[in-house]
Amino acid sequence: MMLSEKGFSLIEVLVSLTILSVSVIGITQFFHQANQISAGNNTKLVATNLARMTLERVQTNPESFGFTLTPGTYSSTICKTQACLDLYNVQINNKSYTISIKISQSTDEKNIGIFSTNISVDYGKPKLSTVEGYIKNAKSTN
Repeated sequence: MMLSEKGFSLIEVLVSLTILSVSVIGITQFFHQANQISAGNNTKLVATNLARMTLERVQTNPESFGFTLTPGTYSSTICKTQACLDLYNVQINNKSYTISIKISQSTDEKNIGIFSTNISVDYGKPKLSTVEGYIKNAKSTN
């Protein structure tokens, strides 16, 4: 008497389920890692755009950040009002960003009435986005 082979054995089913499970876990890990990378890139993009926006605001009105155009490093430590503090410490998408502004001026820059400006946005150790630009001294006669 011969046995008929019409179905799958229990071993074959278990092996196929194991292979399927390993594949699904691998694909899930890939999507999880891709999501983490995407979230990190989004945070860096927000920090970079915040630095660019801050540079534009400083170019337009440096006094709103609590300083006059003199070389130095400025952060929330110079603030005397909450409005000033809010410019240096920003909360976006439940993430804290801390802004620091460094202003310098070489002799050549002084001759043409501009200041070199470096805006740094810290969004977690050791994460930092920076943008560089220039500010024209409105009091310059050149």
